Amino acid sequence: MKSHVLKRLMSYLGNFKGRFGAAVVTALLGTVLLIAAPRVMGEITTILFAGFKDKLWLYDAAKPESAWITIANYPLGKVTTIVLILIILILIYLFSWIFNMIANSLLATVSAGMVENLRKDIQAKMHRMKLDYYDTRTNGEVLSVITNDVNAIQLLLGANFFQIITQPIMAIGILIMLFSINGWLALIAVATIPLTFLVSGGTLKASSISFDKQQKLLGDLNGYVEEMYNGQNVITSFNYQKKANERFKEINELLRKSSNKAEATSGAVMPLTTVVNMIGCAVTALVGCIFALQGSMLLGGVQSAMQYVESFQQPFTTFASMAGQISAAMAAGGRIMELLDAEEEVKDPETGKVPSKTDGSVDFKHVKFGYLPNKLLMTDVSVHVEPGQKIAIVGPTGAGKTTLINLLMRFYEINGGEIWVDGVNSKEMTRQELRRHFGMVLQDTWLFEGTIRDNLKYSTEREVSDEEMEAAAKSVCADTFIHTMPGGYDMVLSKGAENISQGQRQLLTIARAIIANPEIMILDEATSNVDAHTEQVIQNAMATLMKGRTSFVIAHRLSTIRDANVILYMENGDIKEVGDHDALMKQNGKYAALYNSQFG
Repeated sequence: MKSHVLKRLMSYLGNFKGRFGAAVVTALLGTVLLIAAPRVMGEITTILFAGFKDKLWLYDAAKPESAWITIANYPLGKVTTIVLILIILILIYLFSWIFNMIANSLLATVSAGMVENLRKDIQAKMHRMKLDYYDTRTNGEVLSVITNDVNAIQLLLGANFFQIITQPIMAIGILIMLFSINGWLALIAVATIPLTFLVSGGTLKASSISFDKQQKLLGDLNGYVEEMYNGQNVITSFNYQKKANERFKEINELLRKSSNKAEATSGAVMPLTTVVNMIGCAVTALVGCIFALQGSMLLGGVQSAMQYVESFQQPFTTFASMAGQISAAMAAGGRIMELLDAEEEVKDPETGKVPSKTDGSVDFKHVKFGYLPNKLLMTDVSVHVEPGQKIAIVGPTGAGKTTLINLLMRFYEINGGEIWVDGVNSKEMTRQELRRHFGMVLQDTWLFEGTIRDNLKYSTEREVSDEEMEAAAKSVCADTFIHTMPGGYDMVLSKGAENISQGQRQLLTIARAIIANPEIMILDEATSNVDAHTEQVIQNAMATLMKGRTSFVIAHRLSTIRDANVILYMENGDIKEVGDHDALMKQNGKYAALYNSQFG
């Protein structure tokens, strides 16, 4: 699973091959120079020791000064050589720093670009997924994937991409240098590798499991907070604050324990690898000194070998220190890939049909549908709607009224049959083309944070003049209240448009639908949340709006749809009765019973 996630994440390098290649080359040069430095430093040690080793053997305890070698009596040739080597060493470190700075800069650009493209893919995916993905997850869970999980990936790549590239090169280069100095000392370094994995492997596995749980709980917490925020009025009304806080504390405590365990286990890796590193250095020093005393190694070689053995553990120690971020990123990557792999809507035809006439005709032909394939709600729905007719959809809660509209708009795919709009099978049109023929006014208003002007013009891709916008607002009596607001049409609505009343919000959504000027209107109890006076104003505007247009009206108050050309009574997902008001009342069936329950 983790390798699959890593492979998918690395696929985002494709658009940055040039910069990534340049970064790898410069990082390779910088790392190779850094690897060469201890060997050069060892040469200085060898030359220095050669210059005064005879003095050490002639050391007289009565004359301590006999062991000192000053620049004045030190061999001039060796001083010159040491100075030249020091200059070379300085240049090595300087150019290593330059190359590594270039590599860091390039990799920072690459990682930022990868995360940007990842966010783009997630955003694009959000518009292609089937709606049931959102039906089974809270908004907070989805937002957690887009924000927290992507941030975990960004943190790993942004802070550690350079280390991820250079540390494997460092390990290989050091091993080569060790073998060139002494094969036995190289084997000591190699022997520490399985020991490192042995002491840290189990800890890393436990850490990975804990980080998986942490990311999931983080999504749960975000989902709960978002849910409580949106329902704050209800929470306050029912005095649910205490229970809400208790539930929050419960989830938060689980997250704390999971995070604590994840951090503790990942934090234990570094000390373990450090102990192994120190053991390796001590054994190298002991064996190297024995070889030096035997004359099979130079003292500078022993020093270089010790530095290399110590540095050889650096890649493993570095990755160990990154264990927490890597585990969190892999857990986050798994959740992101789950989102990116979620089932999508059926793809639109490449060249979708465009209706030759747009009169608003609609046909349901033997439509079958169920949210679960083996449990159909609609078994055989057939309805013919003439252009300009008003179709009312009524029935008890859960009858399938909104489902019928969702199928008409292709928010869900039918399991059988066909739906025709303006003489074309809706599956043969692109969704964009299909939905261009519809306008919607829903019971739950949706307005975004922005000006009233921007919200009104949101319903169409074409350019809308201010005159057309104001005419639409006047037709629903919204223009009057807009001019009383500070800024008029340029007034900025807050999030959720909480700075205007519910009735005013509904008037704006109706005006927005008028500007779209579709031939088919869908009204889902559009006047249920306004007062009686405003309702009458809206009903008059709707009568004008629906004139000459096909309209589907989902109604709970049956008094508003008595004039409908066709009334569909739905129950348990299927259409049980069809006819106009008078015909259905004479039938004295389910519709008549529902009507009489409201007005009997």
